[in-house]
Amino acid sequence: MKLISWLILPALVAGCAVVDRSGQGPRVGARAAIVWDVDRGVAVYEKNDDVRMPVASTQKLLTAIESIRAGQLEKRVEITALDAAQPPSRLGLEPGSRHRKIDLLGAMLVTSANDAASALSHADGDRASFIAGMNRHAARLGARNSNFTNPHGLDENGQFSTARDMALIACAALRDPLVRRFAATRTVLLERSGGDWMLAENTNELLWDREECFDGLKSGFTLQGGKCLVASARSHGRRILIVLLGGTPEDVFPDARRLLRWHEKRFPAGPG
Repeated sequence: MKLISWLILPALVAGCAVVDRSGQGPRVGARAAIVWDVDRGVAVYEKNDDVRMPVASTQKLLTAIESIRAGQLEKRVEITALDAAQPPSRLGLEPGSRHRKIDLLGAMLVTSANDAASALSHADGDRASFIAGMNRHAARLGARNSNFTNPHGLDENGQFSTARDMALIACAALRDPLVRRFAATRTVLLERSGGDWMLAENTNELLWDREECFDGLKSGFTLQGGKCLVASARSHGRRILIVLLGGTPEDVFPDARRLLRWHEKRFPAGPG
């Protein structure tokens, strides 16, 4: 059973002019994009990469980083009414039930469960402190053109990031083995409230194309943010990140494949 976003309409991000600064890369439908060479720490393709916009569930990568930094992953978290009320995608957690942090992390990263993300935000204190910690950590990573106001990426006034900032956050996420494991998991068996279990598939379609060398991280969708994607791949021995923001469900995954093929041709195997 695949969990999908509750919204299927394409997004319109106001005031975002389309400018491809790469001068040589393929055209993509997403309103902002970046291809980041992780090993060298540089961008090799840029399109509106510093334009602020919603990033949907891709910001759950930062939620995961902040949750893991707090530790105590075996700790059980009590689900609140606010957690359970989060709109789909969600796991269907019931108020008063208790779940391990590590299981909530898996549900959030694999199925993009918003109720799990909400629960993680108060697992070790209050939600406001958690959100403040997310923003402080993002700034330390160099993502200083961002402001996060919730843990799951649902549309909210004053919340934004950029393709470049999400690439920096994704680099940090890649350094954590637990995030890498969950973000690369295609199917997972998850326990819901009342002892019920469900088999869920990852919302990142690229994980099913093993021949394309994609191996994580996170996709998302909201009305304001459109279809967003942060994808990790290997290209001729190099680790690259492809970030696409403000796309549509129809174009974002083909765009990512197109950028990977462009990178393979533009930067062939060998030193340099």
